[in-house]
Amino acid sequence: MAGPAHPKAMTPSKPGRTRTAPPQMPASWWSHPRIRTYLLFDATGLVYLLLGLVALRVIWALGAGPEVWDATLASLSSPLYVAFHVIGLVSVIFVGVRFFSFFPKSQPPRIGPAKPPPQPVILAGLYVAWIGVTVLFGLILAGRIF
Repeated sequence: MAGPAHPKAMTPSKPGRTRTAPPQMPASWWSHPRIRTYLLFDATGLVYLLLGLVALRVIWALGAGPEVWDATLASLSSPLYVAFHVIGLVSVIFVGVRFFSFFPKSQPPRIGPAKPPPQPVILAGLYVAWIGVTVLFGLILAGRIF
């Protein structure tokens, strides 16, 4: 088993020509809009974790019998759960819109001999597909089709 590395093992053999300043956090770090967006994006992960735990609870209740299933459905109609699911919906929409805004920027400048469509066309196609899939699954879950 190897021992710990010497603290000065990665220092250069001779000092550099310029002195580097110690790393410092910018004074406006917490108030920068970009940082707030990153933190909000990270917070959606916690919302997804909690939504997954609620889904596991519902699945567990489904296998526990009709009485437990009815009690679980009744508890899910409380205003606290409804508010939490609204937060979950907002989180999904936020992450989807963020993903779609990055998608056109990641496209190559050329795809073989053809150029990709303009960014607004790509975004419109993504949103139409997203709305179409949402409507399709909504109709399936409502029992209108299949």
